[in-house]
Amino acid sequence: MNKIISKAAGYVYIAAALGLSLFALYTAVTGVMVDMVQRGTVLLFVMVMVFTKPISQEETKWYVKLLMGLLLIGSSASLIYQIANYRNLAVSMGAINETEMVLGVVLIVALWTATKLRVGWPIVIISGIFALYAHFGSYLTGMISHRGYSVTRIISHLVVGTNGIFGTPLGTAATMVVMFILFGSFLEASGGTTFFMDLAIALTGRSRGGPAKAAVVSSALMGTISGNAASNVVTTGTFTIPLMKRTGYKSHVAGAVEAVASTGGQIMPPVMGAAAFIMAEMIGTSYSSIALAAIIPSVLYYVSVFFMVHFEAVKNDVSRMDADSIPDLKSIWKMNWHTLISIVVLVGALVMGYSTVRAALLGIVTAFVCSYFRKHTRITLKKLYEALVSAAEGVITVAIACACAGIIIGVVSLTGLGLKLSSLIIAVSHGYLLLALVLTFIALFILGMGMPTAAAYIMVATLVAPGLQQMGLPTIAAHMFCLYGAVLSAITPPVALAAYAAAGIAKDNPIKIGFTACKFGLVAFIVPFFFAYQPALLWIGSATEVATSFVTATVGVVALSAGIQGYARRAVAWPLRLMAVAGGLLMIYPGWATDAAGLVLIAVALAPQLRREKTA
Repeated sequence: MNKIISKAAGYVYIAAALGLSLFALYTAVTGVMVDMVQRGTVLLFVMVMVFTKPISQEETKWYVKLLMGLLLIGSSASLIYQIANYRNLAVSMGAINETEMVLGVVLIVALWTATKLRVGWPIVIISGIFALYAHFGSYLTGMISHRGYSVTRIISHLVVGTNGIFGTPLGTAATMVVMFILFGSFLEASGGTTFFMDLAIALTGRSRGGPAKAAVVSSALMGTISGNAASNVVTTGTFTIPLMKRTGYKSHVAGAVEAVASTGGQIMPPVMGAAAFIMAEMIGTSYSSIALAAIIPSVLYYVSVFFMVHFEAVKNDVSRMDADSIPDLKSIWKMNWHTLISIVVLVGALVMGYSTVRAALLGIVTAFVCSYFRKHTRITLKKLYEALVSAAEGVITVAIACACAGIIIGVVSLTGLGLKLSSLIIAVSHGYLLLALVLTFIALFILGMGMPTAAAYIMVATLVAPGLQQMGLPTIAAHMFCLYGAVLSAITPPVALAAYAAAGIAKDNPIKIGFTACKFGLVAFIVPFFFAYQPALLWIGSATEVATSFVTATVGVVALSAGIQGYARRAVAWPLRLMAVAGGLLMIYPGWATDAAGLVLIAVALAPQLRREKTA
């Protein structure tokens, strides 16, 4: 009996996965449905997948299967009721009957359980605290107190309409995010990821520390189509981490390089992480505008990581790869160039003003068609099936996290907490932007320790970004700062998701890998402050301002990398290291005076590196 139940649950899981991907493709072709129907249907498929997974495993205890079954039935009933009665609920003005109240409670409990299973406790606890705050706020004093709301009012606000669970984050996950995950799955099925890996090794393999640089380059290329740090680690790290270890890197260093390199994929256009799509909706702009603003920050991220890796390789005299292990650049380009056509089509569609969903659809169709240009890249029925299921599985964590974060956003909108916290940030920082930015980063690191990037971004962007805007930061700069900090939490111990993913491959301690990844990403932690003080790095300003800011920021990033590593062509003495770091930091603040002072310090610090070493 147990085997029959497990097998049946497995079939239901696959059916839900295929249903989710096919539903997303169908609505991309015919047009996105009404908010409650689109979002409710996607969440329904996701909840079915979450609760059938443990039931499908024979080793799961019978009472756990029973609990999962009850939650599956309850959440499905609630979501189906929402979808079937969305018109009546829309005109109810928040008034709900006893049945709707019960179904609302069941949905929230099921959502919290699903979030705990797939994301972890932190966001469940935080959203639970927010729900309690909505009810007991009248017992608090000071700025954060409010009049308090009844349980019925809270449930109605969170479950009915698009103010809570079915709000903007879930809406973004149910449309744009799922389509771009599908695009990444189709590109991977057509051999695009393998091509990126071979291309990266061909370009960097002959240089010192080649495998580590290949990890950086391949992760940057993978980041253009996959905005998930852990997924990038598993995809590229399976090859690069063992390769780094074979050429002399310690296991924790190899894992750290891959973790920090893969993390940057969440801010690498054209396909950024889920949080970027949510950002576009939250600030009311197009995704293409977000992708454009992210170009220079993402380049600076990878420049910083590349030079940190390069100086580490020179310092430790890491050997080069064997010539036999390096693929021929012309051959791999000739055999696989067609896999890039879909990316060109995707970017072109976004530039031409197509909707994000339609652009992703065009990219998917192009990837499928172009896969038949070569026999080894053809998307067969088996590959098609795997791509559809894999994409649906990639949506689960994002959709669950977004739905749970909707509870937080719903409470914030109900109680007016956002405006109160913005005022608090300004008061605590005494009007100093730098202090406000540091406090924001600390909050992001703490929240990001147990949440996906999207959830951490949603919380901080909702509560803190308005305060940064009041202090003079442009809207897109405030939100990009929050996004960047949320992204970096993937390598910040003790809960560093990218480091944990790399630890499994490197076979080393994830905490050790996380701290080492922070070392390689130390300059990347400073990059957000560059564009916070120089909005031109986000394409805000004239072409001259953008070009000047990019050049000075790049020089600053390289100088910081050399100063922190204490090595360039040869060792850098401590006084000169401090000068290089100081010069790099001066490049953050815009203005010819700080740039000139920074350049002088950097020139003095690194000038000895230009001298030729004496040979015997």
